Formats: sequence, C-alpha cells, structure tokens
Amino acid sequence: MYWGAYRFFDNDRVELADILSGHKAATLSRMADRQVILIAQDTTFLNFEQLQAHEEFGTLKKTVRDEHLLHVNVAFTDQRVNLGVLSGQLWQRTGEGIAKTRRQRPTTQKESQRWLDGYAVACEVQARYPQKWVINIADREGDIHEWYELAEHTDGPRCASYIVRAKQERRIEIEDDEYGYLWEWMAAQPVLGSYEIEVSAKGGHGARRAQVRVRAGEVTLSGRLGGAMQPVTLHAVLAAEENAPEGVSPIRWMLLTNIPADSYESARAIIQWYRCRWEIEIFFRVIKNACRIEALRLQTAPRLYNAIAVYLIIAWRLHMLTMLAREHPQVACSEVFSTPEWQTIYIMHKRKPPPKAPPTLREATRMLASLGGFLGRRGDGEPGTKTIWIGYTNLLAYIAAIDQVTALR
Repeated sequence: MYWGAYRFFDNDRVELADILSGHKAATLSRMADRQVILIAQDTTFLNFEQLQAHEEFGTLKKTVRDEHLLHVNVAFTDQRVNLGVLSGQLWQRTGEGIAKTRRQRPTTQKESQRWLDGYAVACEVQARYPQKWVINIADREGDIHEWYELAEHTDGPRCASYIVRAKQERRIEIEDDEYGYLWEWMAAQPVLGSYEIEVSAKGGHGARRAQVRVRAGEVTLSGRLGGAMQPVTLHAVLAAEENAPEGVSPIRWMLLTNIPADSYESARAIIQWYRCRWEIEIFFRVIKNACRIEALRLQTAPRLYNAIAVYLIIAWRLHMLTMLAREHPQVACSEVFSTPEWQTIYIMHKRKPPPKAPPTLREATRMLASLGGFLGRRGDGEPGTKTIWIGYTNLLAYIAAIDQVTALR
C-alpha cells in the first residue's frame, strides 16, 4: 500500500494545482447561491522534522528541520461555512539573506508576491460572478502597498473588494502639501458607534467584556519618492477598546479596504467580515492536527506537495461539516453524507438499525462528533472541528470493518 502511495504522488505530469482543479471547480459552483463570498488568504509553516545519523555520536541521531511554507486562498460564506480551496502555493526559503537588497528587488522576486497572486484569484472569482460581492481578506502580513495599488488599477468589473488588517504606521496626505500619520489621524475621527464583545481568558488575564468604539474615514496613503509607489486612496476602519483593564493590551484593529465605510453600519459589516478570517486559522489546525500532514515522510518535494494537495481537500470536508450543520441544521444529512456514512453513524451511536429516512444534518453531525468524544450536554453548544475529525476518523474504521465482515460472509 505504501509503495502504491509513493507511485501515486510521484508523477511528473501532475502538480498541486492539477490535483486541486476539480475541487476548485466544485468550489466555484458552490458559490452560485451566495451573495457575499469571503476569500481568506494566509500562510502557515510546515515542519517536516527528520532523524539523521550523527557522525560524531555513533548510533545516536540528530533532528533536522525541513521547513516549508504553505499559502492558500480559501472561500467562506459570511456565516463562516468553508466553500473550498481556490489555490495553494508551497515553497522553501533559500536561506539567502535579502534584507539589504529588499527595496531594490521587484515584488515578483519577494515572498510578498503571494498576496498579489491571492488577490488575483479573488479577482477571477469576481469576474465570474460580477453580481456578487467577492471580498479578499488578509491579516497584517498582507499589509503591503503594492496590493492597494494593484486593486486601484484593476478593471472595475474584475476588481474584487479587500479587507486587510494594517500592520504598520503609514504617512497619509491630509491636504495639499500637508501630511499626517494614519493611526494618529484615525484616532482623532468622530466615533460612529460602539459594540460589546466577549474576550476569552488569555495570558493570565481572565475573560472580560470589551467595549469597542468604531471610527472610519477615507484616507490617501502617500507614495514613495521617485515614483516607486503611487498614492492610493482607500477607506480605513478603526475598532479600538479605549478603557481596557490595567495591564491588559487593548483591542485595536485598523482595517484597510476599498469598501466604502461612511456609516456605523457599513464599518461594522467590514469588521464582521474580517472576523470571519479566523476560520482559515481553524482550517490550518485541521490540516496539521487532524490530517497530520507534518508527519508525512515523502522524500521529495513534488511528492510531498501532491500529497498535501489531497489533504487540503480532506481538511475542507472536515471543516465544512462543522459549520454547515450550524447554518443548515434541518436539511437531510444525505445532502452531505453518503448512505453508508450516515447509516453507520446512526448504528454506532444508537446501537440499533438505521431508519429509512435520514436524520437531519445537525442530528447526524452531533452523532458523528459523539464518536469523537463529544458529550452533547446541555451547556456544551455545537461540536467543534476536533470532535468532528476524530469522529470521522473512527467512522472510516467502522465502515472498513463492516465491509470486511460482509465480504467474509
């Protein structure tokens, strides 16, 4: 079986994009009945540690890090349901220091090019669905001037919206020959409104309720001398906690976007859409902890990347199940699970034959999660991705066992 897997992934005519192509087509079709499509992009590090002989210590071995970077564009609904993976890039850093020549290098020779490539993917989706609202979302690492400049010069019908959390202070044009700084200027803008959020316990500080005030405004980011970067006009939304407890870092988000933010309602919508970006962090968790791709021991990068492409699709299904059951709890589970899957889930949970009609998606998902340790007590809420993936792993073992018993009869 293992040699078959090596041969399967060792195919010079197949790359990551080829393996994802069918899944991408299905992802695009799933967008058809959605008005708002959020495309989150982000990067994660994958460490494939290996043990190698240590020449100076006989049979003892040393651990060697083999680090790769994975950057993906994943589509979500505004209810945080994972629609699928649109693109992925994998690479290794060369180890050559480029800090001294970074400013002289074109963007195409920098890792930051991946954010522009990701935005181009969102623009392709926008061109396919011109009547829908396609929004590309990124965390602070995506805060690069080239992205905003590219969006400003992208043709109208193809221009996807974006929301990027600002990382750095920026010089802005206030009036003719008068300049200021983004964070300082935004903090002086009038408050449009406020809202409360629950903040989880972290860093030794207990959970609390935070009062967040919202400000917004149109700003023009100044260019760079010599014309290397042109001025760009966009909208900024500042969500800031102004009365945080002593010793606690206050919540302070600056979001840069090409979506007009001229009212509290529009600014609040931008904040809510950005918060959906957290789902890509959960998606990475599923890839690493559920699919355990860092445990792969394929010996060449092409084999490894092809295997990761397959696991991206598996991770999508696990993540999708978790949130879809919350958005559409009453649909029949047969819309998502095959007949052997939902019937086996029912048998293993209820310990009796399955009914003729399939249960609802919520019922089936909760039963699946129970196979992974979900207790379903009154205060437990809905199951999360961890119990879903453990339950699904056990489900596959149960189905295989049933098939073996049936074949032996």
